[in-house]
Amino acid sequence: MIDLIVGRPALLVIDMQHDFVDPGAGCYNVGAEHTVPRVAATIAAMKHASLPVIWTIEAHRPSGIDGGLENSPDCIFEPHSVEGTRGVRIVPDVAPEPGDLVVRKRRYNCFLGTELDLLLKALRIDTLLVTGVSSDVCVHWTVGEAFQRDFHVRVLEDCVAGTSSEDHEASLLIMRNLVSRGERFTSVDLAPALERLDVAGPEPADMRPDRPPRSESPILS
Repeated sequence: MIDLIVGRPALLVIDMQHDFVDPGAGCYNVGAEHTVPRVAATIAAMKHASLPVIWTIEAHRPSGIDGGLENSPDCIFEPHSVEGTRGVRIVPDVAPEPGDLVVRKRRYNCFLGTELDLLLKALRIDTLLVTGVSSDVCVHWTVGEAFQRDFHVRVLEDCVAGTSSEDHEASLLIMRNLVSRGERFTSVDLAPALERLDVAGPEPADMRPDRPPRSESPILS
């Protein structure tokens, strides 16, 4: 067996936006709406333990200039996450609060062209706990990238959803074998892991109580 948490953990909440979570949306992920309560509980548990939570938002300019091959016949997805639309917003039950860390991205991989790696290093993160959508797209690409950057990566499998049941299961198998030696983790495993944790150790200097954290407003428009 391997541990859910190695060292200091952070939770990554990937793209829990209306265009992916709402049934009937153009890029709806099968069963995504049912993951919302579990993701919300996971966020609450991490915050209660004073551990970092980072949200990502996939967002595209209305012109589509940042979409690349997503705008070509090679891509099966409809236009989605367009700035200024309801679809780009994170669903309310798992939305960040003012001051929370939010990373805006243009592509599947949450590291590509974003400050995610800088944030994780500043927070001295060892383990990245992953939730969100899509298990076979953005979650998949991000998990692989995080592992290549030498983070311990754990997918909370009951907190992710995919574009189809078949692709979801296939991606879970690949990610599980790649980053956790085939071991399956769910949100149920989080509470006992946090209890065993040494309260995350000393916090990074710029996050200590004697120095107020820098304000960063969530991007929800």
